[in-house]
Amino acid sequence: MTLVSAADSSRPPPLAGIRVIEFTHMVAGPACGQVLADFGAEVTKVEPPQGDVTRRLGPMVGSLSALYASTNRGKTAVCLDLQLESDAKRARQLALEADVVIANVDRRMLERAHLDAASLRAENPRLIFVEVTGFGPGGPPGTDGLAQAAMGLMALSGARDGPGYRTGPSVVDISTGVWAALGTLAALENRRRTGLGDHVQTSLSDVCLYMQYSHLGMYAAAPAEVYRNGNHSLVSCTPVFAAADGRVILTLLNARHWRAFCEVLDEPGLIDAAEFASDALRSQNQSLLERRLAPVFASATRESWVSRMRAARVPCAPERGYGEVIDDVELRRRGMVFTLPVDEGEALQVRMPLEFETTARAPARAAPTMMQKEVQEDVQEAVHEVAQQKGDVTGVGRNG
Repeated sequence: MTLVSAADSSRPPPLAGIRVIEFTHMVAGPACGQVLADFGAEVTKVEPPQGDVTRRLGPMVGSLSALYASTNRGKTAVCLDLQLESDAKRARQLALEADVVIANVDRRMLERAHLDAASLRAENPRLIFVEVTGFGPGGPPGTDGLAQAAMGLMALSGARDGPGYRTGPSVVDISTGVWAALGTLAALENRRRTGLGDHVQTSLSDVCLYMQYSHLGMYAAAPAEVYRNGNHSLVSCTPVFAAADGRVILTLLNARHWRAFCEVLDEPGLIDAAEFASDALRSQNQSLLERRLAPVFASATRESWVSRMRAARVPCAPERGYGEVIDDVELRRRGMVFTLPVDEGEALQVRMPLEFETTARAPARAAPTMMQKEVQEDVQEAVHEVAQQKGDVTGVGRNG
């Protein structure tokens, strides 16, 4: 797989020179740091002696889990035990020399080490402290699944006559990381104008709620019309059909789509059928439509239907698994999917979904690998790079 290079390697990426210190674990906090690293920031992740727990969660690529490798690209990692005063002092040194601190670990632990927002910003008013929590400051711990359940997303996912389901991927974790990064960028711009830092806060629960603002608005207007209903959209007909070798999904938003859909199927009698005579009726009777046309779609391949529908400008896509997505020629050509070396293996990566004409992207670097035998030598280099002060930290990981 090929990696799309920076737009212009002679120009620095937009966050070049911005120093970020992470006190993070799991996904949401690290996802924020990875976005900033992709934009060129120098991101150093502070981990406990045993390392971030995600280093050992799930399938492994060399010495790292695939989860950690995909969420901590472009960073260095320093290992410090914040329960030790000496290590906490070194962590404060790093934090106070930074432009941005990201934290999604227990606030009480940070307060004991004087690494909380109030303590650090009292000494450095220009510091931007980004705090990510589960259910807001002072709230209970949270995870992606808990936020989905508590904020209503789980209740809307699944078949109408079955239980609710959380989404497969951790969409709330990653979206929270992106929103934390967006807040960081806004705070950096405000600091450029005013000279003042900020305390940026977001949470899994708030982000999960925000992700549903359109459905929440519709529910407030008409509660009876917003309910769990499988693949059925609340505002349009979105049928799913089984072709000879897989499934396809369509979105029939209006009368033009409907007419073109019927013409591709050579079913002119459907165009003015009473049960499908309007957008609302087509949405309401989607299950009837799926049953009626099941034999028709089973007669040809998935790719055949997708090609024919797209040629008629009917929105249509195949249902694909991860294997097909990863091997997609166009995604590989654009560098959306690529790999980075980890030990003797390669870790799959997905780059940020942004294209720029003149803004350079930071070169992609693998997530930091713990190198216990070289910790003392690497510590001095890491502290000089990030804090520009000498230190004697207990351990460090370097980028592969």
